[in-house]
Amino acid sequence: MANNYLKKWVAGTLMGITLLLAACSKNNGKDNEPEPEPPVPVQADIAAIDQKMEKFLNDNGFPGMSLAVSKNGKLVYQKGYGLADVESGQKVSIDSRFRVASVSKLITSVAIMKLVQDGKLSMNQKIFGTGGILGISYGTQPYKRYVTDITLSDLLHHTIGGWGQDNDPAFFDKNLDADGIINWTVDNLALTSSPGTAFAYSNFGYMLLSKIIAKESGKPYATYVKEEIMDKVGAAHTSIAGPSLAGRQENEVKYYGQGGDNGYVYDYTNFSRADGAMGWLSTPKDLLLFCNAVDGSATRPDLLTPATITTMTTITPSSMGFGFHFGCGWVVEGDEWFWWGSLPGTFAILYRNGNGICIAATANGRRQPTPENGLNSFLDVLNYMAFDKNIPWQDIDQF
Repeated sequence: MANNYLKKWVAGTLMGITLLLAACSKNNGKDNEPEPEPPVPVQADIAAIDQKMEKFLNDNGFPGMSLAVSKNGKLVYQKGYGLADVESGQKVSIDSRFRVASVSKLITSVAIMKLVQDGKLSMNQKIFGTGGILGISYGTQPYKRYVTDITLSDLLHHTIGGWGQDNDPAFFDKNLDADGIINWTVDNLALTSSPGTAFAYSNFGYMLLSKIIAKESGKPYATYVKEEIMDKVGAAHTSIAGPSLAGRQENEVKYYGQGGDNGYVYDYTNFSRADGAMGWLSTPKDLLLFCNAVDGSATRPDLLTPATITTMTTITPSSMGFGFHFGCGWVVEGDEWFWWGSLPGTFAILYRNGNGICIAATANGRRQPTPENGLNSFLDVLNYMAFDKNIPWQDIDQF
């Protein structure tokens, strides 16, 4: 009996130990399992915004548009409208890529500001002549009047003294490369006023800025922008646009002319030549990643210091054109900073408000015969999104 009892005791004890070890093993497995991912918030349509966007699209005759809105550093709304490709019926999506025309100048401005911040440039540096940033590498000496007076600030603020507006060399002889058009301009086109004293919107000035970025960074302009700005903010779908329909990039829309634009959608300018002025291809989401990294807000990390952002957004006595005050590329009206772009087949805008709202929109058409009317009518849509306190923005982040 004693031996039988001992056997039962040993068997029971071993069974208990086995069950305990199994339980521990099971618990440890649960403890080591990753927590399930929370469900991804689903964006709800905001009917009032969609109606305004669709009306703007239809009123202006654009085939398609894309929109992104951020609030306090979070991407709270993004949506495509209309067609990316009329012939195939392909719709615009949030991943559709568009030429952004003169919104490119904001990217170039930030690249210059980064070099200023890093001590490689200063705002009052001269551009041409002995000791200038570009020295005597362009044109023939002696230079024409005022050329050696141009400063970095003048290029950024569109106060060169000429070389802009209706006489902008950026649109001269598209068969010349950037060096060729710069050499021709410096030698042949006289400035009409002293630099710093008069506004003349200049794409050519931003072509010069891209050359300055390449010289001072030691990298090609587009490479420097990609590595030092776009890669650091996660803007992976931004690149220099191509000039042809056959050379469309992945997810790039087709462009459609209106009025006199019809023959120039793919035969207007050399985007690699004018890269710093009008050359970039992007998405509204990428543009907002960029914007939120230079907006002076603490909601997302900034690439620029507060002092550098102040420099970028400082206007000068002469930097007023089209009824707006210009900082370095950006229109600066109080807490609102923005600029827009327009080329045959292209409309784009990037907007930042001190109240935390940033907006980017792109289209594959532009209003003709007066492209500015497209901007003016979009300002109503933009102001609604920027200021209406009844918009039911969700607390989501789609960045």
